[in-house]
Amino acid sequence: MKMRFWQRTYVFTLALFLLCLNVGILSLTFYTYHKNVEATETAASAEQYYIAKSFERDFEDMEQSSAHASPSLLMHSFGTYYKSKGLYLAFKEGGEVVYTSFPSDVQVEKGTLAHMDLYADERHVLISSEICGGKYEMIFAKNVSYLDTELRALIITYALTALGVSLVLAVCLYFILKKLSAPLEELRKTTALIEAGDFSVTAKEQGDDEFTLLAKSFNAMLAKINEQMAALEDEAEKKQMLVDNMAHELRTPLTSIRGYAEFIERANTTEERRLIAAKYIVSEAERLGKISEIMLDGAVIRENEMETSGVDLGAVLSDVAKKLQMRAEKVGVEIVCDTAPVVVQGNETLLSMLFYNLTENAIKACASGGRVRLCCSDTHAVVEDNGKGMSEEQLLHVTEPFYRTDKARSRAEGGAGLGLALCKQIVGAHGANMRFESRINEGTKIFVTFTTRQ
Repeated sequence: MKMRFWQRTYVFTLALFLLCLNVGILSLTFYTYHKNVEATETAASAEQYYIAKSFERDFEDMEQSSAHASPSLLMHSFGTYYKSKGLYLAFKEGGEVVYTSFPSDVQVEKGTLAHMDLYADERHVLISSEICGGKYEMIFAKNVSYLDTELRALIITYALTALGVSLVLAVCLYFILKKLSAPLEELRKTTALIEAGDFSVTAKEQGDDEFTLLAKSFNAMLAKINEQMAALEDEAEKKQMLVDNMAHELRTPLTSIRGYAEFIERANTTEERRLIAAKYIVSEAERLGKISEIMLDGAVIRENEMETSGVDLGAVLSDVAKKLQMRAEKVGVEIVCDTAPVVVQGNETLLSMLFYNLTENAIKACASGGRVRLCCSDTHAVVEDNGKGMSEEQLLHVTEPFYRTDKARSRAEGGAGLGLALCKQIVGAHGANMRFESRINEGTKIFVTFTTRQ
């Protein structure tokens, strides 16, 4: 099974600690042992020096008191006495052993200190030095087997200490890393839920450490993703609605064209009725053409960068009023143009299309005797009518593609419901703002505000 990050951290940290701990303990053990050996050798040297000086003093006294005194007796006396205290002595004269209390023969270089096993598993410190002015060589031996026993005791003690510390550390480190890795585990569970499709979850934010900062960044990223997903879903819904509405809009004139065409082909009727049917076919074909032109204009605005220059809003509004004057008079609507020279940065063709659509809609909203007013000042252009107006609900959807405030009237007048949607795109392309004010049976005001005045 693959280990998680905190488990790998636990194993590697524990292994590194145990390695350092055991190396440190072994180093301390052998350092302590080495110091004990040095202290023992120093003590043995002091004892050997004391015995050598005592022997030299007694030897001198013996020579002064009796000319026939025997050094062998003195050596035997010293050897017997110190053997009872666990010390061994040997004396050499001219390289030959003249007395020894050692259990076996030993060979030690003169003036040296050495370690030697005189008995099985018994280690001794041996010191050789000249005495009595170089006449004799005395070899001193002291049992230091306790050093090995102490070393084994130290190793056992330190090993048990290391084992206890390691167990305590292992347990503490486990819970510490488990606790520290809890935010990561929570984050992993959160990502697993997201992977399963649940985008409503969030990571817990507790404290102010790095894990909390990570959780905050994760939640911010998740919020951004949710916003983008919501925007994409909204856009997809709008596109689907556009497709559905367009299919509906195209089906209506196509059905009419087919019906009237079949009527002309098959019906046994008068020439006058045939002409009426032909006119309906032409009218529906013109509506299809208008829908396709508006859709194409919208695509051009979305995909192409428009060329801009200084445009006189007053001149554009005056030109639109002149173009729609005859249509307005035909339905009994008055157009009033109250403009002043206001130059903005924009595309004259698109701005003309914008205000043509807005003015045309204003004319359609008015009954006979109605009035449409066009004006501009500073960075504002206003298209105002005193027609049927719109409700708050209608204002929310008025710029959506294929939306009609009065479906029956719009169909009768050949509208496609795309005019204001196109106007919204033109306004957006100019970095401007379009705002509606309207009340039922009181009329509508449309404000277009430009931010790029020349």
